[in-house]
Amino acid sequence: MRTGEQVSDRPDNRSPLPDGMESSTRKRTPHKRGETAPRSHMYPAVLKLAGRRCLVAGGGEIALRKASELVRCGARVRLVAPEWRADFASLDREPGVSRDTRPFRPSDLNGVFLVVAATDDARTQEEVWSSADRRGTLCNVVDVPKRCNFFVPATLRRGSLAVSVSTEGKSPLLAVAVRDRLASLLGPHLAQGLERLAAGRQLVRALYPADPDSRREANLRLLPPEVVDQLLEGDIQAFEAHWKRWKSSLSA
Repeated sequence: MRTGEQVSDRPDNRSPLPDGMESSTRKRTPHKRGETAPRSHMYPAVLKLAGRRCLVAGGGEIALRKASELVRCGARVRLVAPEWRADFASLDREPGVSRDTRPFRPSDLNGVFLVVAATDDARTQEEVWSSADRRGTLCNVVDVPKRCNFFVPATLRRGSLAVSVSTEGKSPLLAVAVRDRLASLLGPHLAQGLERLAAGRQLVRALYPADPDSRREANLRLLPPEVVDQLLEGDIQAFEAHWKRWKSSLSA
C-alpha cells in the first residue's frame, strides 16, 4: 500500500479519447522496455507471494533483510552469493529457503517471479537487471532506482493491516520517517479491530448474498466515522460495544 502520494496515471483532467484515437498534442513517446514512461506514476499494488519462487542475489545484511521479508510473505526464496557476510542461519531453518554459494547466473531466474539484487558488485547488479528485464521478471536492484521496476515501500504492520509509504525510490529515508510518524498514530489495537471488521463483512455477505445494496448499508453501519475515530484513538471497549449492538441489529 502506497499511501499519501498522487497515484493518477493521467497527466491532466481531460477526458480519455476513444480507443484507437490520440490527440495530436498527446502522442505517446516510445520508450525502451524497462525505462519509465515520461510523466508516469508508479502503480500501487500488494503482491501475493505465497508459494512463488523469488531470488535474492547477495550475501550481506541487506540481502538477509530482503530475504527475511520475502519468507515472511510465504515466498519460496533462493539465495545466491559467492560468500555470506551476514548470519543466514535463521533462514536456513525455514522451509522453502535454499542457498547457493557461487556467483549469480542468468539461469537462476528460470521460473522466478521476483528478484532482488543486493550485492556490492556493480557488474553483478547490472547482470541481474538485464537478465530479469529480458525475461519480464520483476526486479529491484537495491539503491539503483533506474534499475528497478518495483520499489519496496516502508511498511507499518498491524496484524493484517499494512500501511506502506513510497517515494518512488527518491528518498527511502523520508518514507521511513513518515512510516514511523504513522506508527505513533496507528496502534497495535487496530489488528484486533480489523479482525472484528473482517468477521462482520463475512456475516453480511452470508446474510445478503444477492443484495449488494443491503450489504453496503450494513457495512456502512458497521464502520461509521465515529467508530473509525474510536479505533484510531484506541478505544477498544467502545468499539466492542458498537460491534455487539451492530451484530444484534442484523438478526433483529
